[in-house]
Amino acid sequence: MDTVEFSQTVPRELVHRLSLGEVFLTGVLARDEDTLDIGVQIPRSHAFYRDTAGCRHVYDPMVLVEAVRQSLLMLGHDLFENPFGTKFILRDIALRDADITALAVGDVPTEVVLRCRIVRRFRGREGLKGARLSYTALIGDRVVATLDGSMSWLTPAQWQATREDVRATLGLPVQATFTACEPGERIGEALVDRRDAANVVISPLRLQLPPDGAEMGAARLLVDTSHPVLFDHPLDHVPGMLTLEAFRQLSLATAVETGALPSASAVLTGLKARFTGFGELDLPITCESVRADGDGTSAVLRCVMKQAGHTIADGELRLTPANTEARPI
Repeated sequence: MDTVEFSQTVPRELVHRLSLGEVFLTGVLARDEDTLDIGVQIPRSHAFYRDTAGCRHVYDPMVLVEAVRQSLLMLGHDLFENPFGTKFILRDIALRDADITALAVGDVPTEVVLRCRIVRRFRGREGLKGARLSYTALIGDRVVATLDGSMSWLTPAQWQATREDVRATLGLPVQATFTACEPGERIGEALVDRRDAANVVISPLRLQLPPDGAEMGAARLLVDTSHPVLFDHPLDHVPGMLTLEAFRQLSLATAVETGALPSASAVLTGLKARFTGFGELDLPITCESVRADGDGTSAVLRCVMKQAGHTIADGELRLTPANTEARPI
């Protein structure tokens, strides 16, 4: 049986990356009209996805989410035949049942096959305008997670008109900026399971007690447009992976502070998020997280991101403490 290649990465242009080191996809192999295998190599060392204080023996499942995001872009060009210059919009993304044991770091980089199925093609008057895809992440024959995501795309002219309309509605200059305000004070890195303070993306936690709900953690999103991973190339809005990282960090801090987790050394084992608006770089953004479920060994939290009084993203995360001595089996 033919197998997907792992000998080199796909061209960086296909996944909208400038740095070759940020390209995780290694190839694609069509099984049939709606099923493809996509190769992914997870690096053993990475400044962002391997920067944890307590979970050093386990790969961060967020790297699988990034691989799926990259695959949506690659297939948007290669499979759905959108030319370079097309603007892609991530609508939603999910990670389910990440297997911590299977994601233990070994002695060589880990090769993953994303078995991708096209669930739905969205069509408009001018033809195909988006797609929903589902994924099974395999290491060998072992399922290590399932994921899905959907995207839509716009021509450069449509994108420009959309961005100008959004910014006008917010009372901002039509021309979007590529520089954010000064990030400000960061939460302590150990409180969000980070070693490098440059990878901390939220302000110190504020606990609030709404009249009709459980304790809620709140923080400001800190946007550093010089970050070499989250802003691998210039963007005029908050990227989706920064939103997801803010949700993760705020959920960790909230879960520990409210007693839902014993410490911040926990792995993201589940995630679902929707992106409902653009995060502008020149307006403050706040994040909120509230405990939805938990038994002391794992915790589920709901998150929301707001700007100018409007929700621009929401999600739900599951965090599970990792055995810090985990090894591959």
